[in-house]
Amino acid sequence: MNAHDPISVWIVVAVVFFIVEIASPTILVFACFGLGALAAALTVWLTPNIWLPWIVFIALSVVGVIASRPLAEKYAGKSARLAHVDALIGLKGKVTTAIDPLKNEGMVVVEKESWRAQASEHINEGEDIEVVKVEGTHLIVKKVI
Repeated sequence: MNAHDPISVWIVVAVVFFIVEIASPTILVFACFGLGALAAALTVWLTPNIWLPWIVFIALSVVGVIASRPLAEKYAGKSARLAHVDALIGLKGKVTTAIDPLKNEGMVVVEKESWRAQASEHINEGEDIEVVKVEGTHLIVKKVI
């Protein structure tokens, strides 16, 4: 194996990507790059074109990463944690100051935190609500029936 042989270089690059995949917390990202590098090595072996292996490497790596996302998410679960405010959606709370849609005022407590709230209907103090949406520092809520 000659160190200047393009096939050898692509194979070494592939091995490095596979090692990084094993050592990193990513799921299949570097493995896709490794497969792209192996495909580039095969391309070098099949054709003398200098640019074609790079095109094969980039194309196969990008397609591999995109195609592997559903599998990675299924294997690892949701990749992104919800921000605290987004985690409030669907939670129940209690109105502490009546919500008046005409005056755009009202307060609720959800998860022991007080929030300004808006609703499409009037909701009296003490009634139970459910968070529908978060808009800035306001919770959009609905009455729990």
